[in-house]
Amino acid sequence: MQIAFWQVLSLRQAIWGLCQVVRAFSLVLAVGAIVAAATGRVEALEYKPVTSPGQQTFLLVSGEFGINEPLNAFSNAVASSGAVAIVFDSPGGSVGTAMQIGRMIRAAGLDTVQLRQLECASACSLAFMGGVHRAADPGSIGVHRSSFAPDSGMSADEAVASVQAVTALVMSYMSDMGVDPRLMQMALSYDRSDMRYLSASEMADLKLTNVAATRTPLDTSQLPARPTPAPEPNAVAKQQMESAAVAFIKGLIESHGANAQLALAQVQASYALSVDYYGKWTDLNAIIEDKMNYFQRWPERVYRVHDNSVMATCANDQCMVSGVYDWVVRSLPRHKQAKGVANFSYTISVGPNPKIVAETGKVQR
Repeated sequence: MQIAFWQVLSLRQAIWGLCQVVRAFSLVLAVGAIVAAATGRVEALEYKPVTSPGQQTFLLVSGEFGINEPLNAFSNAVASSGAVAIVFDSPGGSVGTAMQIGRMIRAAGLDTVQLRQLECASACSLAFMGGVHRAADPGSIGVHRSSFAPDSGMSADEAVASVQAVTALVMSYMSDMGVDPRLMQMALSYDRSDMRYLSASEMADLKLTNVAATRTPLDTSQLPARPTPAPEPNAVAKQQMESAAVAFIKGLIESHGANAQLALAQVQASYALSVDYYGKWTDLNAIIEDKMNYFQRWPERVYRVHDNSVMATCANDQCMVSGVYDWVVRSLPRHKQAKGVANFSYTISVGPNPKIVAETGKVQR
């Protein structure tokens, strides 16, 4: 979904203005102001205003996004500093907190700028998305899949369900921020121990940035090199498996628009005997009954998957497929009709006879 952030007539002025901001910010870095401010890793978020030579104020957000972060501290820092843009020095942290701060940035009408000398990785990328205008150096933003700490106390099944729920929330947030959900597909391809740093063209293509960063030359000889992920083995086979998983799920969703008997037969053939069904372990008979009740309530159904929203990742004999679809349902006997957009997420057990072992989703509107 494409979102217009400013009126067409003011586009050139907005781009020129932010480019001036980026140039001024680069000068600040050149003299070491922000690097000095960011010295020393902090575990909770800290906020430090930095004024450029052009008297434009940036708010440097440093540290990890904590689960119980006092968000009013961010609001107070923005108000007291008079900042026009936010820059980050963060390795990530809580996905939920990062999205909350991103929404606060958007509500305040602030821009976000990211430079390679500082770090914005993992959940930090979500907070960066909140900027109305977003500019970033190549290699300054890193992404990977969400995960839970080994000591979180979750079982494997609970972790799978939680990851699915988080994926759906992040996709909805990306859509709200005007970022292409395909970015999630890229993130899901890298484990927590890896990090994928994005090029300028990738960020622009995925709408993570919407303004080009014009930089003055900087001496980067003393900056630490960014890690380059090693190529994954059997990449072709993995891609083929992901493509097959996407086709399987797309066919399943769109088959729900067929007559009830065919749709239920597809469910019978596609689901495992026990499924993590919207956060609760449910046997196949109960799932069929739930689907049948829905089909009876809405005899006419049409589903259309957004091809460019679909993401798949396969590992450990399982594939997770998520995306967005449009839906229209109607019941002539009840004189009722409804339509909208929904997120979906399925996990498939891969093998000669693939089966769905988890399903969740959420209606957007």
